[in-house]
Amino acid sequence: MSAGATTEIAQIMREDETLAEEQLLAELENEEIPAEIREARMAEFKQLTKNYKDMTEKQHGCYSEVMEEKDFLKVTTEEEKCIMHFFHPDFRRCAIMDTHLKKLAEKYFETRFSKISVEKAKFFVNKLKIQVLPAVICFKNGVVADRIIGFEELGNTDSFQTITLERRLAKCGVIDGSGLESEEDIKKKSIFGFRGTDKQDSDSEDDW
Repeated sequence: MSAGATTEIAQIMREDETLAEEQLLAELENEEIPAEIREARMAEFKQLTKNYKDMTEKQHGCYSEVMEEKDFLKVTTEEEKCIMHFFHPDFRRCAIMDTHLKKLAEKYFETRFSKISVEKAKFFVNKLKIQVLPAVICFKNGVVADRIIGFEELGNTDSFQTITLERRLAKCGVIDGSGLESEEDIKKKSIFGFRGTDKQDSDSEDDW
């Protein structure tokens, strides 16, 4: 099943699983739809709902915390797409990153979004050579595909928008960015055809 289909069924199921099935059944009662197509649609729906339930059990659709280092490999290697935020509980910019990742976790159901404290993952902090926080590591099929270190690529400001992070994550394919508006499209929607640049914050990233 496509990532888009899984995400779509996830949104429907969150709202009302019973209603979703009733709507499908009502649609399939159309006599003009051949029996084989009705059966195929129902089979697809059942598979999608199974995928949804399986992925929900693995904490897709939410922003979860990996509490022990021994669970890190399980999370990152058993998922096709995983975004892992290495954070420190006392670092303000890590809290800012948490806010944005939580929003994206709810939007991109097909990707696993998690975080782990650097204090609980010293082996992997060293292995991945993480020296600056926040550090967002993107995994595809258990392999590091990309990393976002600090806020430099996000405008180097604490007030960056979620869409900025969203576009950055989409570049490596760890989320499906096919439906995202380009920066040019957003500029065209602004009153004067341009957007003011965000003021850069004086605080730099935190060295770990």
